[in-house]
Amino acid sequence: MKRLTACAALALMLASCAGNQNAAGGAGAPLVIARVKDAVILDPAQATDGMSLNLTQEMMKGLVEFKLGTFDVRPSIAQSWKMSADGLRWTFQLKKGLKFSDGTPIDAAAVKFNFDRWRLTKNPYHQNYPYGYYADMFGGFPGLITGVEAPNPQTVTFTLSRPLGPFLRDLAMPSFAIASPAAVRKDLAGFGTHPVGYGPYMLKEWVKDDHITLIANPAWQGTKPAYATVIVRDIPDQATSVLEMQRGGIDFLTDPRPDDAAQLAKQSGVTVYEQPSNNNSYLALNVQKTPFGTLAVRQAVAYAIDVRAIVKAFYATGAVVATNWTPPGMLGEDKSLQSYPYDPSKAKQLLAQAGLSGGFTTDLYYPTTPRPYMPEPQRIAEAIQADLQKVGIGVTLEPYEFGVFLEKVRNGEHQMCLIGWSGDNGDPDNFFYPLLDKDSALAKPNGQNYSFWEDEAFHRLIVRGQTTLDDAGRAVVYRQANDMIHDQVPALPIVHTTVPVIVKSSIAGFVPSPDTHIAFEYLHPK
Repeated sequence: MKRLTACAALALMLASCAGNQNAAGGAGAPLVIARVKDAVILDPAQATDGMSLNLTQEMMKGLVEFKLGTFDVRPSIAQSWKMSADGLRWTFQLKKGLKFSDGTPIDAAAVKFNFDRWRLTKNPYHQNYPYGYYADMFGGFPGLITGVEAPNPQTVTFTLSRPLGPFLRDLAMPSFAIASPAAVRKDLAGFGTHPVGYGPYMLKEWVKDDHITLIANPAWQGTKPAYATVIVRDIPDQATSVLEMQRGGIDFLTDPRPDDAAQLAKQSGVTVYEQPSNNNSYLALNVQKTPFGTLAVRQAVAYAIDVRAIVKAFYATGAVVATNWTPPGMLGEDKSLQSYPYDPSKAKQLLAQAGLSGGFTTDLYYPTTPRPYMPEPQRIAEAIQADLQKVGIGVTLEPYEFGVFLEKVRNGEHQMCLIGWSGDNGDPDNFFYPLLDKDSALAKPNGQNYSFWEDEAFHRLIVRGQTTLDDAGRAVVYRQANDMIHDQVPALPIVHTTVPVIVKSSIAGFVPSPDTHIAFEYLHPK
């Protein structure tokens, strides 16, 4: 009944909006986006999923941000910055006169408040909330950021314990957007459902598992949105989304299945965009659970799974079999690497070598919701199950709603899990450090190393990549890191793929982004 009531309310709201002139002077009707899954949380400091972070970017900005469609860093709340010669101090000058959507000023004290909240476990506003990205990118709490100073209202200075090559790109990630301190202090527990920041839009309404409504922020000093209202609908049934797109009931459809994207591409009035390949769909093997602590077992799994057949069967044009951990063309790619060939006989030999000639039983956790890097998770999980069964590995499938899935794998309940990663900042460190470094494993349950691999040699390599400031030197390090993951198999990369987005041809201003973010403020009717 709650869902029916919410749907009726949404229908009335759509009709009302369609009948009134948009306050921003653009289209009369709201912009309507359809997605397969709702956001998990709207506090970007706590979110780790794209469904959440893609929306928080519209409501909250950080010191710096990425230029539309790229990973080039540009000013946002900060207008300029500089790094000390030794790489240990970063100083940011803030823009003057900016205000959060609640009317409070954006100043250096506000920036310091946010970073202290995230990094200091004894801060009264840190409490027991997960700050996964902070732990992953900066090595725990307080991590590499040893000090944050606000010497005057327009200046913020960060002190690091060691140089960090991707520091500026890290800060441009949506996880480090600046929240209104007044709003956090007023309702810390509720901030994840009622965020307040500085962005082109503000949250008007969130009906969980149904829709999120954003409205234009009058305090925003950037590009003024042509659409004063944006409605983001949760439509889990993809057949319904396709029908709505065909009827013109929605303007954008994200993460369609490959077959649906191909079908809609033939329809007049619809444009299919491909967002750049910047992801990795992979099978994480929990090395802290028997028998995956044994290298021969992990290699046997790699030989047993026919990744080429999986990519061919469940992915569209633009998907490539993963040979490296990082996407094609990223700094540190080793072009000589090849994915493991499908070789069940070799897999059985390795199992026998590990004392498991009779095989073993295990589980495979996977999300029920399609992801940009995994359009059909259940069918992919079933294919992996079938391949492993052929070499004597019995697999119990464990499907979960995405939020529950994340909670379980963060706590290491799984033996294997099918998951993926959409890159956040264009830097190889963003694929290596959060997903497989020991710092992330030790940050459990805040980290995102779902293999719980704690290899000291790999850790030293990644630290060297972080502290090396020239790209040539870093490329050498990350080639070695790609080789090491291939050989040690803490996780098996499966595919890197482009991500389709379906858009009404009557809408202009959309720029495909490597982080799958849709910047609503740049969209306008043709």
